[in-house]
Amino acid sequence: MKDFEHLLSVWQEQPKQPRLSVDDVLKQVKRGVNKLGIGVLYGIIAISVAIIFTGGLTLFAIFENRLSYIGLFVMLFGMISYLVLQVGDYRTITRHDVTLNPAAYLNSLKEYQQRRAYLNGRFYYAFALMICVGVSLYTVEVFANKPLFFKVLYYTFCGATILFTTFYLKDKFIKREQKRVSYLIERLERLEGQFE
Repeated sequence: MKDFEHLLSVWQEQPKQPRLSVDDVLKQVKRGVNKLGIGVLYGIIAISVAIIFTGGLTLFAIFENRLSYIGLFVMLFGMISYLVLQVGDYRTITRHDVTLNPAAYLNSLKEYQQRRAYLNGRFYYAFALMICVGVSLYTVEVFANKPLFFKVLYYTFCGATILFTTFYLKDKFIKREQKRVSYLIERLERLEGQFE
């Protein structure tokens, strides 16, 4: 019994977290979500430009080998799939106003976090594989008359770029984004807990 009383007194002596200002939290969340939304919007613009360029190449370039067309279609399929997921993420993050309904906004942030985990997790590897296969098939005809040294140099550079992006840049970017989203969710949950 004495241990319980001691534990209870230690618990009660714990410093309480300061109350959050509603206006400050809402401003922080709006600012953070705007940064996330702008990042996703830049991604949408970049992948759209890549789709337009690849689509134009598919429509207007003349290739003798079908592998070039298959490679371009594989790349287009991967890029369009990525674009669809990006647009969905953008809609998820921007569809609610935090000042009108913070609880609904908290749910949309959690949904966004799950969607991004899928996009940056399993889907990213499928996307990278589609791009690698597409580029490899496309360049069979393009590099048919090039010297072997050039081909090896090109494929080595492409492989190194994809590996660097996949295992270094992607992880760094994902950690930074997850940290931002987790911080925003934590702030909204603390704010919601103050009113319960």
